[in-house]
Amino acid sequence: MNKHYIDADKQMRKLEETKRLKSVEDKQVSSEVFDDKTLKVLYKLANKGYIRSLNGVISTGKEANVFLGIDDDNNPVAVKIYRVMTLDFKKIKEYIAGDPRFKSHGNNTRQIITAWTQKEFKNLSRLYKLGLRVPEPYIAMENVLVMEYLEYSDDDNSAAPPLSKAKLDNASEVFEEIIDFMDVAYNKAHLVHGDLSRYNILLSHGHPYIIDVSQSTLDSHPSSRSLLERDIKNILYDSKKFKLNLTYEYVRNRIIKND
Repeated sequence: MNKHYIDADKQMRKLEETKRLKSVEDKQVSSEVFDDKTLKVLYKLANKGYIRSLNGVISTGKEANVFLGIDDDNNPVAVKIYRVMTLDFKKIKEYIAGDPRFKSHGNNTRQIITAWTQKEFKNLSRLYKLGLRVPEPYIAMENVLVMEYLEYSDDDNSAAPPLSKAKLDNASEVFEEIIDFMDVAYNKAHLVHGDLSRYNILLSHGHPYIIDVSQSTLDSHPSSRSLLERDIKNILYDSKKFKLNLTYEYVRNRIIKND
């Protein structure tokens, strides 16, 4: 048996068996994340050198968990695993249906989750190629996405925190960068995040990095404008948490050029 296969198997099983489960809900989460099919995907990624081990949880959510992984070159990577059992497939199908890149996604659960994961991978790729601050995507396979691990700083290699937990000494500059991101994403990548807020913006090396772009839509999507308006309002609300006085008109005019 391939060594990567053995390492991955040991690590995944160890994570399941030694994790301290405090409640029935925690046990359910573990079984949802590491179901047999997901373990097989992780084995395949291990064989390809993308994951040598998983070393802990970076974040948990209703739709996905993100783990700190180590690849074959001993580099940290972020491993996002979509939790099939808790995904809102009705919502996912609506988002995918409006995106011409995913016309043939099928109707069974695994096909839909694969399309959703590929959607995040392609959205990240589109944004990253434009030089925008998002984690570099490495590979997507079924319900697993491997991407760049974002650290807090050169002096602190812990995971970059979301703005909801960060203290900012340069709040004005950070929010200007967020608005610039929205501008380039909308006008050059032709994408709207659709769920932008301080909870999915990470602070790495003093700069904001945008994450969770699976639901991001093309500007041709019938709901794109309303989603953009919601993103703008969310950012305005968040900016007030950092005592900034941005106005709706200012942010909107920076992004929507011809209206």
